[in-house]
Amino acid sequence: MKIIKTGCGNTCEAFIEERLTDGVNIIFSNDNNKGKTIIFQGLMYALGNDPIFPSGFEYKSYYFYTSIEHQGKIYEFLRKNNSIAIKSDSGVTVLDDISDLKYFFSKNIFELPYIIKDDFQKMVDLSLFYQLFFVGQDKRNPSNLINAGYYSKQDFINLIYSMAGCLTLSESLQKLKELQNDLRACKSEIAVLSKRLTFYREHPEIASTVSKGADLEKLEKERVELQSIIQTISDLQRKRTRLINRKIKLETLLTELSSLNRQLETGEIRCQDCGSRNVIYSNGDLSFELTNDIVRKNIMASIGESIKLYTSQISDLQQMINSKQAELSQRMKKIPVPMADILIYTDTIKSYEDDEKRLSELYDKKACLEAEIESQQQIQDVNASLQAEAKATILSSMNSFYKLIDPDGTQEFKDFFATRNMTFSGSEEQEYYFSRTLAIFWYLRHNFPIIMDCFRKGELSTKKENTMIEEYKKTKQQVILSSTLKDEEYNSGSKYYSIPGVTAINYESNPNSHILQACNSEEFMELIASFGVVF
Repeated sequence: MKIIKTGCGNTCEAFIEERLTDGVNIIFSNDNNKGKTIIFQGLMYALGNDPIFPSGFEYKSYYFYTSIEHQGKIYEFLRKNNSIAIKSDSGVTVLDDISDLKYFFSKNIFELPYIIKDDFQKMVDLSLFYQLFFVGQDKRNPSNLINAGYYSKQDFINLIYSMAGCLTLSESLQKLKELQNDLRACKSEIAVLSKRLTFYREHPEIASTVSKGADLEKLEKERVELQSIIQTISDLQRKRTRLINRKIKLETLLTELSSLNRQLETGEIRCQDCGSRNVIYSNGDLSFELTNDIVRKNIMASIGESIKLYTSQISDLQQMINSKQAELSQRMKKIPVPMADILIYTDTIKSYEDDEKRLSELYDKKACLEAEIESQQQIQDVNASLQAEAKATILSSMNSFYKLIDPDGTQEFKDFFATRNMTFSGSEEQEYYFSRTLAIFWYLRHNFPIIMDCFRKGELSTKKENTMIEEYKKTKQQVILSSTLKDEEYNSGSKYYSIPGVTAINYESNPNSHILQACNSEEFMELIASFGVVF
C-alpha cells in the first residue's frame, strides 16, 4: 500500500499534500507549528484511525482526504466525523459508521486479522491495526497502546501473532471445548454404568429379579403408587403457589384501594393524561367506577372475602401436602433396602450383558475423545511455541536496532511494551518506537507504509538520525517521516536534499499554526465534489 495524496479543509481553507514518493519521505521545518502533525494525523484519520489531533484543532469542522494505491488499484477516502466515502474504479461507497470501514477495508484492500477479544473471535479495528506501522506524535506511551481505549496491550500482541499465523482462533478453541464437554459426558455415563454393574455384582438376587421379570407386577405397582404420591405432592405445591400469588396480588390491590379511599376523602382524583375524574376497576370483562363510594366499598369487601377464602384454601393445601409427605416417608421406611434399590433402578436398569456392551463402547469413545483433545491441545501447544519464538525473534531484533542506534544505551527490551517504571531519557523513547516498528516490519514483512510523526523527538543526534534513515531505506517500503530542525541545521540548506533516496518536503513556508489556507480551498473542494458530495 502506498499513500499518494492527502489533505484536509473545507470551503474556507484547505491544504493538499501530493509530493509523496515511493521511498523515504521527510516532511520538515525549523519550527514546530508548521502543520506537519495535522497532515500526519489527517492522513490516518481519513483511513479510519481514531482522532489524535493536537488540542485546539477543531477537526470536526473539516473534511479529510487520503488516496492510496494498493496492488495497482487506486482508492480515495473522504471522511468527515464518522461518515466516510470511498471512491474506486467500481464507484463510490458511502459508509454511515466508522466501524463499517474495516469490513470494506478487509474485503477490498487487505484482509484484516482476527483476534480473541472478550472470549469472542473479532476482526481487529483499524485503530489497532494501524499501530503496527504508524506512530503519531501525541499520546505516546511506551508502556501501553497509543491512545489506548477499548484494546489492550495483549490485543496488540495477539494481532502480531494472528498476522504471523500462530494465534489459536475461536474455531479451534470451540472445537476443543466441545470435545472436552463430550468427554465429561462420556465419563459421567461410564460412572453411572460402572455403579450399576457394581450393584449387579453386589446384589445378584436383585439383578436377577429385575432382569428375569420375577415379581415385576408387584414391583411396578409399588413404583406407580410411590410416583403417584410424589406427583400429588408436586401438584398440590404448584396449586398452593398459585393461590399464594393471587392472595398477594389481592392484598396489594386492597392496599391501593384503601389509599385511594383516603385520597377521595381529602381531595380530588383526576387522570393525569385526560383530566377525567373516573377511576375504573376491571375484573375480566367487567369494569366498576371506583369514585362511587358504595361501589368502591363493595369491591373492597369482596376482595377482602376473596383474601380470606384464599387463606383458608392455602391452609387446607398445606395440610394435604404435609399428609402426603408423611405418607411417602412412612411407605419408604417400610420398603426393604434392596427393594428400594430396585425401585430406584427400575426405569434405567438393563440386562447385565447390555450394560457391559455399552460400557465397552463408552471406553472406546473416551479413548477417541482423549486422542482428539490431545491433538487439538498439540495445535495450541505448537501455536504457543510459535508465539514464544515470534516474540523472541522480534525482541531480539528490537534490541539489535536499539544497539545499532545507541551502542552505549542501557535499555534492554524484554517485551513489546516498556514497563511502567522504565525511564526513557533523551531520545530513548524515539529509539524504542523506531526499533519496535522496524522489528515488527521485518518479522511480518507487511506491505504497508511506515509512518512516523516527529521521528527525531528527544534531541536525536544527527548520527543516530542518519542511521535510522538508512535502516528505513532498507525496507524498500514507502516511509513518511516528519522532522523539526534546529536553525543551524535548517540554514545549511542541504540537510535532507543531499541524502540519496530521500524526498525532502519543506514546510517552512507554511504560516505558523495555520497550514490551512484559503488559496487551497477551491482545489480541495473539487476533490470533495468528485465524490458527489454536496456542500
